[in-house]
Amino acid sequence: MNAATVAMEKPRSVSRFEAALLRMLRAFVPRAPGEPLPPMPAGKLVPPKELSGDYVHLVKDTLSKGCVLYLARAGGWRRETHLRHGKAAFGRLWERTPAEELGLTFSQHALNFLVWLAAGRPEQPAWSPSVENLTPGDQLLLFLAYDAVRETEAGSALRNRAIFIQHGLVRLVFPDDFAIVQSNPPLDFDTWTEGVGASICEALQPRFAQRLLMLERHKNEIGDWTKMRQIGIAQDRSLAAFLASAELTKRPDLARFLLRALSELLVPELTTAFWIGGLQGSGPGRLAERLEVHRHALVVLRHVERLAAWTRRARATGYLDDDYAIAQLWLSDWERYRGDELVAISNQLLRQLEPLQIGGDVPADQEPPTQHVEDIRQ
Repeated sequence: MNAATVAMEKPRSVSRFEAALLRMLRAFVPRAPGEPLPPMPAGKLVPPKELSGDYVHLVKDTLSKGCVLYLARAGGWRRETHLRHGKAAFGRLWERTPAEELGLTFSQHALNFLVWLAAGRPEQPAWSPSVENLTPGDQLLLFLAYDAVRETEAGSALRNRAIFIQHGLVRLVFPDDFAIVQSNPPLDFDTWTEGVGASICEALQPRFAQRLLMLERHKNEIGDWTKMRQIGIAQDRSLAAFLASAELTKRPDLARFLLRALSELLVPELTTAFWIGGLQGSGPGRLAERLEVHRHALVVLRHVERLAAWTRRARATGYLDDDYAIAQLWLSDWERYRGDELVAISNQLLRQLEPLQIGGDVPADQEPPTQHVEDIRQ
């Protein structure tokens, strides 16, 4: 072992603030989804005027290794079929994707965010970059940080910041957290349906499905009518914007989690009480307002028709058409997760909410009732 090697292996020295920041960062990135968060640094620390080179090196090392580990654990290890440049590709995430298309980069904004959060002052507006200036790696870090602190005081402060209100991944996984947010900016899903962001979405498919199932199964514990309505509106916006973006980028496979979750959730004997059985009292005075709350409670079912429209187009796609491989992969997912049965069950449940409706399924050529195309960033 030469002197250069010994020097490389020498323990790096960081300040108290930098050590607290590194502990916080390491609590974010190596965790498996759902794994408890280790204790966070307590108190408010004053950041140094200049960060040390050793600290910057350790942050880069933690981000590069920790994010890869997180995505592999979350679902990247699964052998799945997803689209690559319009063609189906099978394997684990790193097997079906060229290495040059998987690289995550982090900008100075990521480092500034960590310093700002570690200082314990998330209510102060010192850190406020625009979405356009963040890399997919930066955005993944924000998602991981929010996931870790969402139930703390810091999480409450983050929910009021524009960068998190617009964050497509955060809003897709945690729509209920933003039910009472007043601002209504377009949600950023362009980041997550193209390039490396789409690969991140592939790895997080199990997380998406798990969170959706959790939200639906807990709705019958909601007794407040206003809260149910607010959650439904937030969930509707997130799903509508995500599905619209996936459709525009020709990535229907990224919506597989929705089919997977609904195939587990929907059974023929299910009734609307599964969602609205916990509502307390008689609710709003007007019937129309009560029906509106009921519709918002079952809002995820209204997006099944959009998926059915994708299926109708896929079935009409010929072998010589450019999108044939895309259509075939979607049809395979549709059959695997009982798509036609899901449509029938969804329509039956939605009809139960309409006391004045005279039977009949949703027409095959009818557009989805909620699209919110304005939620897609242009």
